[in-house]
Amino acid sequence: MIDYGAASGGMGRSTRAVHPANVSRAPAGAPGNHPRPDAEAMQIVQRTAASVADRPVALAEAFYRHLFALAPGVRAMFPDDMTAQNEKLCRALLDGIRALTEPDRYAVQMERSLHRLGAHHADRLGVLPEHYPYVGHALVRAVGDVSDDWTSSTSAAWIWVYDWMAAHMLSQAGHRRS
Repeated sequence: MIDYGAASGGMGRSTRAVHPANVSRAPAGAPGNHPRPDAEAMQIVQRTAASVADRPVALAEAFYRHLFALAPGVRAMFPDDMTAQNEKLCRALLDGIRALTEPDRYAVQMERSLHRLGAHHADRLGVLPEHYPYVGHALVRAVGDVSDDWTSSTSAAWIWVYDWMAAHMLSQAGHRRS
């Protein structure tokens, strides 16, 4: 599991939570040992995703505001005009949620897409494994900012989903573990 406490730098509310998958989990980057979020977690994520889906710009803006506050050094990796980037983020997030809510139909395809996305982010954009905790923390904070229904269970569910996605992205990145 990605350590969101380390990424927070002590800022704002904590998103560190315990859920069943935290027990003997493989580190991010080992998707074969990284379980998909369960039905209960996905119901929570679906509910909050639906509540923020009408506000994708607010979600993206909150995400990047948190990301750049947590990891100012990554700002140079993004264009000055974030309009297209905001749209990409929202589309990727909603596609990921759809893949997990209908796993028999979409999850295998999404896993492949996440592998490609991870390789692209590493090879072409210079994203490093140490960036992933900041992204996860920023995402959880952003959804919390935009959602009308935020609890510790909601936070844990979103962390689980992000961890699953990050594990698949890291598994195919150019900086594979030895």
